[in-house]
Formats: sequence, C-alpha cells, structure tokens
Amino acid sequence: MRQDIRLRRLGLASAVVAAGLAIAPMAAHADGYDTPRSATAMGAGSTYAEGLAAAQHWARQAVLAVGHDCTAGTYNTMLTYSSPGGGTWVFRSTHQAMCVD
Repeated sequence: MRQDIRLRRLGLASAVVAAGLAIAPMAAHADGYDTPRSATAMGAGSTYAEGLAAAQHWARQAVLAVGHDCTAGTYNTMLTYSSPGGGTWVFRSTHQAMCVD
C-alpha cells in the first residue's frame, strides 16, 4: 500500500518536472534567445552511459558551433546499435536549443 502511494507521488513529481522542463526554453525566449537551433550527431562508448553522453556532447557542440550563447535545450536520443556482448553502444542524439542571434 505504501509503495503504491510512493509510486504515485513519484509519477506526479516526474510529471511536474517534465512540464517545467518543457516550459523552460519558452521562458528563455523573452531574454533575447530568439533563434532556434538544432543538430544531430552520433556518439559511441564502451558502456551505455558513455555512448549516451558522447552522442549528447557532440550534438550540443554542433549547436554551439553556430550559436554564440544558447539555452540548455533538450535532447532526443535513440540507441542505434549495441554489440551482443555489450562492449559498444552507439546513439544518435538531436539537440534543440534557443540561441542568441
């Protein structure tokens, strides 16, 4: 019973955080961040976390290469390959942010 209540609270808290993250780039728009930028990149690593971080890093770097100052933005990351033994993880990540023009 208590675990059920905790799971419901966690779900509610997650929904509130997700809504806040979805609204954050729009609030930054009023501060001069008026140019949307996005980039997609691939990244690989020997663990799941390393591959995920590499893909997100390279996508963010591609956005920053053309935008001077950008918001934290959002990532849409997808696993594209993992080796059968789990030694290689490859991800494709798209980073979207609002930048100062």
